Amino acid sequence: MSVVVIIPALNEESAIGRVVAGIPRGRVDEIVVVDNRSTDGTAVNAEAAGARVVLQPERGYGAAMMAGVEAAPDAHIYVFMDGDDADTPDRLGEMMDLIHTGRAQLVLGVRTRDVERGSLLWHQRLGNRLVVALISRISGRRLRDLPSLKAIDAATLRSLRLRERTHGWTAELIAKAAVRGVAIAEVDAGYRRRIGRSKVSGSVKGSVLAAYRILAAVVRVWRTEGRR
Repeated sequence: MSVVVIIPALNEESAIGRVVAGIPRGRVDEIVVVDNRSTDGTAVNAEAAGARVVLQPERGYGAAMMAGVEAAPDAHIYVFMDGDDADTPDRLGEMMDLIHTGRAQLVLGVRTRDVERGSLLWHQRLGNRLVVALISRISGRRLRDLPSLKAIDAATLRSLRLRERTHGWTAELIAKAAVRGVAIAEVDAGYRRRIGRSKVSGSVKGSVLAAYRILAAVVRVWRTEGRR
């Protein structure tokens, strides 16, 4: 079963090489970095570290993720992680094994243990808890996090028919999976301080806009999946 790691990146030249180099090659067949119209050396550094770079001119987290999926249509498992070096790849093997053995269809690398101080700001923690609580409420399933690090089998991903193109993409993925009864597992993957300034939590405007899009994605799932 082929495994492809997809990393969206926007102006992450200082981090992307380290991120790509830190992924265990023995368990991964390909690393695809989706350059979301960077204006720095992100693409060059990613290629130098061994990744295949795909350009997605449409700005947006979800747009970048799905461009990565479209660039590797034959993969059996997709791993998604951020390009800022905050996600730790140490538990990727365990996450993929859960899918390989059929114990899970979606595995979340939750940020509940080994979280470096300062890596998650107070408003990020609060917003995350509220969204997770909402997803748990509408699905009847207890979840702990809405992480950027996750692995999913290709058939399940395609069945979800995700439409979100912005920062609500992860929320839509997890909410739909939870409501539809997808087998979800959680692995304590840890988290560390990102390299560089966040495009979301680095400003009040970015944080508010991301929070709106995330909540809107969950509410949309609540409405549409209820009708199903």
